[in-house]
Amino acid sequence: MFRYIKRLITSLFQPKQLMLRQNGQVSLMVVPGWLQFIALALVCSALSWLVISTSAFFKQQDTVNALQSELRAKAQSWEQEKQQLSAKLAQQHTQLATLNEQHTVLSEIVSALPTSITEQTDSPTSLPDSTPQAETQPAISDSHEFEEQSTELNDAQAALLTTLQAVISARHNQLMAGFNEAGLTLSTESNSAQGGPYHQVDATLLNDSYTQLIDDSVQLNQLENLLHSTPKMMPVAHDKYYISSAFGFRKDPITGRRAYHKGVDMAGWHKTQIIAPADGVVKKAGKNGGYGKFIEIQHANGIVTRYGHLHTIKVKRGQTVKQSDVIALMGSTGRSTSTHLHYEVLQDKKHINPVKLARVLKRVQ
Repeated sequence: MFRYIKRLITSLFQPKQLMLRQNGQVSLMVVPGWLQFIALALVCSALSWLVISTSAFFKQQDTVNALQSELRAKAQSWEQEKQQLSAKLAQQHTQLATLNEQHTVLSEIVSALPTSITEQTDSPTSLPDSTPQAETQPAISDSHEFEEQSTELNDAQAALLTTLQAVISARHNQLMAGFNEAGLTLSTESNSAQGGPYHQVDATLLNDSYTQLIDDSVQLNQLENLLHSTPKMMPVAHDKYYISSAFGFRKDPITGRRAYHKGVDMAGWHKTQIIAPADGVVKKAGKNGGYGKFIEIQHANGIVTRYGHLHTIKVKRGQTVKQSDVIALMGSTGRSTSTHLHYEVLQDKKHINPVKLARVLKRVQ
């Protein structure tokens, strides 16, 4: 076999003569067959290596390009997922902020409810012990769990919102009915001393139901303050007097003619204590014509109370009095037939039945 190959190579690669000319001299160089074979083999090997290397290079380049395309696709996909996750987190943070603000509003309103609501044992709508706690806020790590917990909290807050709306509305209607029955007109404007640090409610996180609940709560508390500052008791202890002349039309005790009685006469023992039915400021204290010894007190909401036929005046003009302070002793001065207190209640110069006012306001307090 080896001999056959050797003869084939010898026959194919005959010795060749190369003529070389250099500096005018010509020389011959014989290139044997084996050298030609080796040269050819080297050239073929080089060409083969070049072809293989070139093919491998382009194949590798294709692989690199494919990997780069895959990497870009993954990068784009990751960026989209990142944006989606960021949007999800932002949405969850907004939900958390909303739940927190709703929790704050509900907690503050519950804590600010008037005692007329919180101390009612027969209230048709019972209040829960507390509002949903902020510590039970949903975790952001699990999106599905977050949605479940946030929905549960939101539903609990909505239920408490509905309950508060019901009890506040019921109490508001009760107070308004009482004020209307008593013949009072209301002013919720307050010029009393107020102040404190400013904590603004973030209304952008609250829907209309929550902002309306805040407004209703504010209005209710204003009505409660008016109730407490309005004369809702009689100025003489209930066991120390009887009504000797009611409010309205009557036969005048001196002339016997028809007349309009703008107050009530409360008959009692001589020097029976007379007390202030509400906080106020003494506007008049002294003699006043047919009233005899007389006191006039200015209260909140434009209400004025008057006290006539006094034996002794215990206050002076400009003095601030508190509810139940003793302001005078009962007598029979001025246009009077016997010991009694003539008691009037006015609002914006309009007379109101004091007995009806006290009865109605006592019922709704």
